[in-house]
Amino acid sequence: MKEYISLAIFVFIYILIIGRIRFKIPIWTSMLIGAALMIGFQIISPESAFKAVQLDVIMFLFGMFSIVSALEKAGVLRMIAIKMLAKAKSVNALLMIFVVGMGILSAFLVNDTIALIGIPLVAYISRQLNIRPAVFLISLAFSITVGSAMTPIGNPQNLLIAIQSGISLPFTDFLKFLAIPTIINLFLTYCILRFYFKKEIALVDYKSIVLDQPIIENKRLAKISIIVLVATIAGFFITEALHFLQIANISISVIALAGAVIIYSVSKERREIMQNVDYSVLVFFAAMFVVTAAVWSSGAIPMIMSHIPSPNPHDLLQSNAVISVTSITLSQVLSNVPFVALYHYVMINNGFSSNDIPQWMMLAAASTISGNLTILAAASNVIIIQASDSKRIKTFTFFEFLKIGSIVTLVNLLVFYFFIALLAH
Repeated sequence: MKEYISLAIFVFIYILIIGRIRFKIPIWTSMLIGAALMIGFQIISPESAFKAVQLDVIMFLFGMFSIVSALEKAGVLRMIAIKMLAKAKSVNALLMIFVVGMGILSAFLVNDTIALIGIPLVAYISRQLNIRPAVFLISLAFSITVGSAMTPIGNPQNLLIAIQSGISLPFTDFLKFLAIPTIINLFLTYCILRFYFKKEIALVDYKSIVLDQPIIENKRLAKISIIVLVATIAGFFITEALHFLQIANISISVIALAGAVIIYSVSKERREIMQNVDYSVLVFFAAMFVVTAAVWSSGAIPMIMSHIPSPNPHDLLQSNAVISVTSITLSQVLSNVPFVALYHYVMINNGFSSNDIPQWMMLAAASTISGNLTILAAASNVIIIQASDSKRIKTFTFFEFLKIGSIVTLVNLLVFYFFIALLAH
């Protein structure tokens, strides 16, 4: 009985999120209501709900939010937006630079980080072009999701796969199987966005734009925030190398939080920086972990998975097809990070080992691009919506994202599927 109640509550959450503009209920509030209902109906106990909250994710987001807040306060992000506008000669060129550039950056700087950095850029670009912010917000969401697929540090689920699969050379294997199709997909995604938004793009008179002077508003804070950002990113690479060499196991959350501590310790604007951190996103994620844990513990997900074929490690095409469909489907319910955390057990129980690299790469690609289908499938989508709402930037609707995302997801999935199959043979 619990499995059906949990699914009913999840559907209710989805309805609230789909109608968030009509109901005027923020997305974080909808998820918090869902978490409260899961506890209230005893689908999950308060103790289990507390344990379900992944504090390392909350720490990571708070740390990165703080660094990005400092960059924005110093005027660094505004300067980058001005230079981006100056370099492009048309809206289409700007859109291509934005999609490909943000996508490649997300592969090495973690897509959630680029989501945060990209929102102030979108705000400035949209004002200058007098174009609907949703055009570049959707472009940001798609680009960082696609781009993050090609490395083991591009997003949290890839890092889980790199560690839990036992692959000996994760960076090499990810780039070998996923780099080329990712680049192809970034350009294909740009083409889809350009076609979909062609009417809005055609209305922009690019030559009439008068750009502000690219000056840093607070040079001291700019130097501090840039140094901390570079050091934090370097820390991500170093921690992975230390983990791979079995020297030390330091979480990237600790690195991000350490960066925030330095920002607050050294800067004079610590109060303003802390005030600009979007705490509603942190509440959303805490509530989402409770909801996800409740749906799983209720038996709803195992019940659903019992009707899905198991991947066969001896049949590449069959296993990759099953992994793809399962990833795209269940990521809409669990979100892609919790899905991968659970599904790797299914693969291991079915006989997959560290030698089955193509199948693990398919899991990475499919679970990642599943985030382009609906807004709940990827954490970065939620970050973009919540952070934009808090800055009073008009975002996109659930159905607008779904309409474009269904095309982008299908195209991306086919490219990854056929490239991995071709390379594996």
